[in-house]
Amino acid sequence: MRSVPSYRVRDVITSFAGIRARCDRHDFVLEHSAIDKCFIHAGGIESPGLSAAPAIALQLVELVKEVKSLQEKENWQPGREKPIHVAEMSAEEYAALVKDQPAYGRIICRCETISEGEIIHAIHAPAGARDIDGVKRRTRSGMGRCQGGFCGTKLIEIMSRELEIDMTEVTKFGGSSQILVGRTK
Repeated sequence: MRSVPSYRVRDVITSFAGIRARCDRHDFVLEHSAIDKCFIHAGGIESPGLSAAPAIALQLVELVKEVKSLQEKENWQPGREKPIHVAEMSAEEYAALVKDQPAYGRIICRCETISEGEIIHAIHAPAGARDIDGVKRRTRSGMGRCQGGFCGTKLIEIMSRELEIDMTEVTKFGGSSQILVGRTK
């Protein structure tokens, strides 16, 4: 507060702290294991790891090619269909979409303007979301000012329905991270 007097703590939604494994090489480690060439080390990826990810992926493919014969599929599609974001649509486009697919007309996350249709698409897309954090990463639902305080319960209901599981089986990030443990009434 002394450094930045205009900083308002009430504007903080969430904060994070963590530790990343560091490497004494001060560079990315992308190499075959000395014990088994089929095991590839990919570590020490500090900043700018995110922006370097495409180049890292290409390098890893080359390392795999050194030990395995790879062939590109004839029907391989390198891209994916851009998901619908109702917040980016014109009023006319939105009206036409809602007429055709009413789920896009039900806004679930008011903070980020995310519709039920967007959440359903995120769940049923290839490599679809299987937990709350998966939906969050794909749609931004629950990432606004309320941090899921308003949309969280509805999101659990939608995931339960779409995945055909009980609401107590919906998890925050997989494993045993259940959000609900049972009914109170």
